[in-house]
Amino acid sequence: MIGFYDQSSRLRGLRRPFFLLVAAFVFASPAAAAPFVRGIDVSRWKGSIVWSRVAHGGYRFAFAEATNGFTADPSYARNHGGAKAAGLAFGAFHFARPAGSTSRAVIANATAQANLFVSVAQPQTGELAPVLDLERTGGLSAASLRAWTAAWLDEVQLQIGIRPTIYSSPTFWRKAVGDASVFASAGSSLWVAHWHVAAPRVPAANWGASGWSFWQWTNCSHVPGIRGCVDGDRYRGSRVASALMAPQPAAIDAPTVGGVPQTGQLLSASTGTWQADPAPTLAYQWQRCTDTTAETCVAIPKAVTSTYVVSAADVGSTLRVVVTATSRARSGWSASTAVPVNA
Repeated sequence: MIGFYDQSSRLRGLRRPFFLLVAAFVFASPAAAAPFVRGIDVSRWKGSIVWSRVAHGGYRFAFAEATNGFTADPSYARNHGGAKAAGLAFGAFHFARPAGSTSRAVIANATAQANLFVSVAQPQTGELAPVLDLERTGGLSAASLRAWTAAWLDEVQLQIGIRPTIYSSPTFWRKAVGDASVFASAGSSLWVAHWHVAAPRVPAANWGASGWSFWQWTNCSHVPGIRGCVDGDRYRGSRVASALMAPQPAAIDAPTVGGVPQTGQLLSASTGTWQADPAPTLAYQWQRCTDTTAETCVAIPKAVTSTYVVSAADVGSTLRVVVTATSRARSGWSASTAVPVNA
């Protein structure tokens, strides 16, 4: 460095612009050059928000807490209406409070919280996929927390037809969930919380090689229309519209079961008729039910094609097929009439 300062007057003249160039390269955030869309996430703690000012400040999406454990966020309806009226893409999140002393209790707790979330948030076509905010273990082991998480996600997906996004920090995911990649494989996107870094650390082998979708990059962003600090977020893409929920495929006609429902006989299922654009992909699941009302049914393991051979275990029960149609990551399902099985 001393030698550099002792160069000729020509080099001294170039010194200042060179340092400015180096400084600009070193201190510019790599994230700033990427095609991110700016957003925020809020809850009742942010008080009254002037959403029109948020939108005019260049923010394009917002997540708002709908439920926290078994408590509804009192600001949710106001934030939902205000953000959408201001033209922001909107999504709801549930702050998880896992609990349960037995396997059955863990599943029941997750399902109950999911039901409350859906009833309060009422996710709609054209909104961002709902989010499970995982920051607490509730004293559950990693295995139990994975079971709780899967049950919550399954219940919400069953009701609204899309796999919810998961919010978590890399450290929490590694320590509390065992760095599991199963949720990425099952279709959940990742909203990663990693503050004050140039790029976030992504858990679960870069979330199953798909990376993050949303990034909470700071807990103290100053946004017009909101007092004090607010969580700042980024969407990895140039248009947040690409993350909005598509319409759910609609069943026009239910599937039907053909064949003789007797032991050893082959049953075949029709697809039913679906309305979706583009045309949906279809999946099958045969179920065994207690009676023709089909109020209590269980999935038959590995019975996931359009045909099924009746077994001795089916005698005295009824059988039906459930067809799931998926288009643009949104799913709908329709079930056939349950048919009684004779020996």
